[in-house]
Amino acid sequence: MSAQQGVALILVILVTSFLSAIGLGLALIVAMDRLATGNLRGSVAMLYAADAAIELAIRDLAHLADWNLALAGDVRGAFADGEPSGVREIPGGGAIDLTAATNQLNCGRDSDCTVAQIESNTRERPWGRNNAHWRLFAYGPLGNLGHFARPAPCYLAVWLADDPREDDEDPLSDAEADAPGHGVLRVRAAAYGPLGTRRAIEAELVRGCLAGEEAECPMGIRVQSWRELRQNVP
Repeated sequence: MSAQQGVALILVILVTSFLSAIGLGLALIVAMDRLATGNLRGSVAMLYAADAAIELAIRDLAHLADWNLALAGDVRGAFADGEPSGVREIPGGGAIDLTAATNQLNCGRDSDCTVAQIESNTRERPWGRNNAHWRLFAYGPLGNLGHFARPAPCYLAVWLADDPREDDEDPLSDAEADAPGHGVLRVRAAAYGPLGTRRAIEAELVRGCLAGEEAECPMGIRVQSWRELRQNVP
């Protein structure tokens, strides 16, 4: 083999390696783009699922004459897959401990909360004896709601709590009529997906007249506020 042939072979190898590196880079970019698009699509679907869970809670609360039963944890919504405690499998992989999740909302710890811990004043829960006592109201896999063409693989959970603006020091009962916070509930919904993904929403519901102050005005539930939760804030 002549020197010129050797140089040509080296150049061919270098060019081939360069083109191979470009090809592998493009393939990696395409794969990452597809992964990111899929993650975004799944994240949006989970947000919609959490919002749908709130609508389910509203439907059940609209048929509940006494909201105190829900605040005390004596009744649950129609969408529930057993007792409001224990570990549940998440469709797609993973698990959610409903007991620990409820305790995290009430006192920021996985183990059972004492009354003193629930009523302690913190930056996230500054209302003392009026701090929210979250109660699990509706929960179950999204697939249990019906037949979907492509359901998001997630587990839904909805908690209820009294309006913290009440000052009656009784978070397990709604305020008396004409008192601040009467007919107002906080609702928190979370969609838990595989690999630890989660989207959560908190809304404030108000029960009252839907059309005005007329005597024959139909009663209903209005969503007074709605926000997506970016972090675990009880």
